[in-house]
Amino acid sequence: MTWEPLLVILLLATVLVIALSRPAGNVVAGRGILLFAIAGCGLAAIVDYNRSPAIEDLPIMRPIEFADDEYRTSSSCLVCHRSEYQSWHASYHRTMTQLATPETVIGDFDDVSLNFQGLAYQLYRKGDEFMVLMEIVDPQTGGTIQVHRPIVMTTGSHHMQVYWFSLGHPDSRSLGMLPFVFLAPEKRWIPRHAAFLMPQERNTEMLVGRWNATCIRCHSTNPRARAEGAVVDSHTAEFGIACEACHGPGYQHLAANANPLARYRKHLGEGTDESIINPSRLDPQLASQICGACHSVSSIKHEEDFLSWHRNGPGFRPGEDLTETRHLVRARDLDAPMTKTLIAANPHYLEDSFWSDGMVRVSGREYTALLDSPCHKRGDISCLSCHQMHNPSSDDHDTETWRDDQLKPGMRGNLACTGCHEHEKLADENQLRQHTQHLPSSAGSNCYNCHMPFTSYGLLKGTRSHEVDTPDVAKSLQTGRPNACNQCHLDKSYGWTADALEKWYGTPQPELDEDEKQVAASLLLLLKGDAGQRALMAWSYSWGPALEASGDNWQAPFLSVLMDDPYQAVQFIAGRSLDRLPDFDRIGYDFLQSVEEIRQQQQQVIDKWEQLPGRPGGEPAAAILIGPDGQLMWDRINRLHSQRDNRRVNLVE
Repeated sequence: MTWEPLLVILLLATVLVIALSRPAGNVVAGRGILLFAIAGCGLAAIVDYNRSPAIEDLPIMRPIEFADDEYRTSSSCLVCHRSEYQSWHASYHRTMTQLATPETVIGDFDDVSLNFQGLAYQLYRKGDEFMVLMEIVDPQTGGTIQVHRPIVMTTGSHHMQVYWFSLGHPDSRSLGMLPFVFLAPEKRWIPRHAAFLMPQERNTEMLVGRWNATCIRCHSTNPRARAEGAVVDSHTAEFGIACEACHGPGYQHLAANANPLARYRKHLGEGTDESIINPSRLDPQLASQICGACHSVSSIKHEEDFLSWHRNGPGFRPGEDLTETRHLVRARDLDAPMTKTLIAANPHYLEDSFWSDGMVRVSGREYTALLDSPCHKRGDISCLSCHQMHNPSSDDHDTETWRDDQLKPGMRGNLACTGCHEHEKLADENQLRQHTQHLPSSAGSNCYNCHMPFTSYGLLKGTRSHEVDTPDVAKSLQTGRPNACNQCHLDKSYGWTADALEKWYGTPQPELDEDEKQVAASLLLLLKGDAGQRALMAWSYSWGPALEASGDNWQAPFLSVLMDDPYQAVQFIAGRSLDRLPDFDRIGYDFLQSVEEIRQQQQQVIDKWEQLPGRPGGEPAAAILIGPDGQLMWDRINRLHSQRDNRRVNLVE
């Protein structure tokens, strides 16, 4: 508490003494003085602005929340904006980074033993503290020693949670990353490299300092890495994505509205408040750039900006032009000097985030995808056209549904598109069916399933591309990216899709080889594709609309092929999809089992499938490589699988 509240408390006490000591005839006056004092105390709570404590009172062995002259933290917003504060508080943005407490840690620390690359980790609790006893390699002897480290921070809380431990250096706030993540839906620990589509890690030392140098940028508000060499003194105004991340620094707003009379005049419409940014009042480009500060493929603007960012934090403030301080990487614009610099430093830079035609391939980079969407380039579509950062009381969805994707009411249907695209036509069921060639009630008549399908990858699942596009077999063959038709009709070939698109929309047919004409496109990607394509297909094999369109009684044997995939993320997704198929949820497959155990379970899946009474057969099943006799065409399956694309894949979410 700073001196202003203490002064007001002293004044309040004085006023109370005066009021209570007045004669009975002056009761009304005394009450007036008392009410005035109470109002003054409330005003003082606002005047305090929730300043940070003295820096010497903060922990020294982890990054700290420390407000500067601009940022005042979200608790300052609560006084006047209670409903907005509460909806933000319920969001996953807030919990992106948190201190490790019994209220925030979702992982199991009840004396859990884990192993990573031959090193043992014991997770345990010491009262309200979370600890890890881990083996590390002694650089002097080459042997292993055991050290206890406190878990001090967490990242994530929706799909998975990552844990950061203090290195125990009294002069450094650098953190280490536990090489495991806890999956929220499955309630289990898995190695970190299995939670992301990447080659298995071999150097755990690379994890040291990652939060300070990288994660802090988008997992906290007003981050200042302050990481130069061995000295790391990371500060942030607030852990997680807080109010000021979207609205800008709040100090001037608090100062301008400290007077309640001035504040209520603005509520009544007497003038506008220019002391804070309201994204909903910005033009679509500037509003979307606020999201793009994190949800984009971007880098520093100039090489000389690097140290400035580390020392002073990002130069961008909401409401400003993001391109003045950040370089937005566009795979369709390779002439940008900074893009050339990034590629020179990392030849895989573009392929780690983009398909070969420049469409974004990973989740979390939606603004980059939006930039290439005609709806944004030629219209008024912004991130806020579909998403909302605050859940209004009028929303009939429960909080849990809203916080999953923060969509506005109605945006899970065609409302997002029909406002601009032939509203009357697409709102009429008969004309909608004529346009989509699907029943109006089916997933095939939802605009986004065809024009914004699940062709990005992240968080162990498929995510929507956020670049509006049109299904085209030629593009699929050119880029390897699944098209919407074949991602839903998993049992149909590229030839089937090309015929339909030509018949319905006049889309030119590309040249196809025999496999592309005859074999289901999903199987070509699952058996022959790279790790990213295999992951998307494994996820699609349990996607509800796809199972409705394609049936659910033939996918299990092909998912079993991925049970020993070179990428553990692919193995995990295949196992999860297998669990969601009827009759296969009790196989008990675990991708962390031994090679021999996995092979036995692969055979168990095949044996169980061959015993199903209603499995496909006959001529229609040829596309899914099942013969007229109902048996799998193993010769063709093995031939396609032998052509698997084994190139390196490291999708940077």
